[in-house]
Amino acid sequence: MRNRKKAAIVPSSSDIRPIEAGWPPGNPCKFLQLSRAAVMDILSRLPTTTLLTCRCVCKRFLHLISDPEFAQLHLARSAVSIMIKTLPPVNGSKRLQVAQIEDNGAGFEVRKMEFTAKDCLPTCDFGHMNSCNGLICLAGFEKDDPVYVCNPILGEYITLTSPSKGRHRGSFLGLGYSAVTDQFKVLQTFYPLNESDHHYVEVEICTIGTGTWRSIGVGPKDLVTLPFNSFLNGALHWSTCTPSGSQFIHTFSFVTERFGTVPPPPHFSQEDMKFSDFLRIGVLGGCLYAIFFENSLRLDIWVMKEYGVRESWTKQFAVENLYPRKHSWDLYEPVVVLNNGEILLVYNNDLVVCYHPKRKCLRGTKMFRTRSQFNAIAYTPSLVSLYVVAKGERISRTRGTGKYERLAAENVQSCVTCGAPLFNSGYSLACFPGATSYSSDSNGRNSDLACGNCAKHLLGPSRDATEKSFLSLWSL
Repeated sequence: MRNRKKAAIVPSSSDIRPIEAGWPPGNPCKFLQLSRAAVMDILSRLPTTTLLTCRCVCKRFLHLISDPEFAQLHLARSAVSIMIKTLPPVNGSKRLQVAQIEDNGAGFEVRKMEFTAKDCLPTCDFGHMNSCNGLICLAGFEKDDPVYVCNPILGEYITLTSPSKGRHRGSFLGLGYSAVTDQFKVLQTFYPLNESDHHYVEVEICTIGTGTWRSIGVGPKDLVTLPFNSFLNGALHWSTCTPSGSQFIHTFSFVTERFGTVPPPPHFSQEDMKFSDFLRIGVLGGCLYAIFFENSLRLDIWVMKEYGVRESWTKQFAVENLYPRKHSWDLYEPVVVLNNGEILLVYNNDLVVCYHPKRKCLRGTKMFRTRSQFNAIAYTPSLVSLYVVAKGERISRTRGTGKYERLAAENVQSCVTCGAPLFNSGYSLACFPGATSYSSDSNGRNSDLACGNCAKHLLGPSRDATEKSFLSLWSL
């Protein structure tokens, strides 16, 4: 009885779903019997850290998760995270910490990640930090320091040489995206060489993929400090320390490449705008918001329901019983509104607090255990590759991605008839998506591929031919 073999379980015809053209047929793995669109939809809802593990399961998962279409789908569904860099001289300033907030309905859970120059970042010596659509822009303190655009999740980055030409760098450095041209751009300002002309700054912009900087004229000389979340509708938003007239919400559009303003809430009077420490703006839940402090114990959050329409400003939230002031002013920046109505806020760049609207009280979250203040920005973990975004640029990988480099190299296979590579060694992505189809053995591994230009070619055993995939458990 002990030596009795178990009969193989063969799925009935009713259990097998219709398969799209080019998607693996007849796979014993039940999960992969779903349509390609269904598999992408399911995987795109997983946390980024889980997807990084899934890439190591089999070549099919690696190819699917590396697909630019999947990366965009996952990015659209990823929630905003909090990225911080502790201020020197604390040792923690050598890394970036990320807290992914997962809303579970009754509250929230936190997944943490850390990025260091050893594993994921091109450098740890930077003073400017900005994020847009999963990419991060970093720049050093000195005028000739290069600008880096990187995806720390994938360990990819490009280096943009600073066009300072002896000029001192201004306070404005920002990364943005134009949906019209489907391009990322970096904007930075410089003070003119002639000190008598310091009443304005020179503005230059670089379109990722071109590798060159170009001048777009002059810009305001006011000190620019971007809020926690500043990117919306293709533009960066910030408030100035010295409001000009009735305008204090300023913008820069990466579509038109022009500076502009957004009308403030009608409730805000001219007298209110003179005290910039009582005003905060940013992006919350896909809408522009403005904060006004009624007094030292209460703040109101106004939300612009329809972008650019002044009459659409609505007082959406009120946060009462604020902490007693530590300084002449305190800084509260909302991060996210949870499904249960609670609001997460960054407080004084010291900690992240949670406001309960029914109890009308604040409580600490202990999300980051730091001994000093930190710089915090909104960050959306993304699988968007610079090999897709920055075509034409020289793309580098951080030292910590050596293991992934070896995995990518192992996946390089050539057509035995025409010799064309079926995988790109730098990205582990099919050179012509949709032109290859897969079949697999009983363990869910790829055993042969169909080239779009040639007949079906059998491939020799790969290096992982003896490895086992846990996907085989699905067939039990």
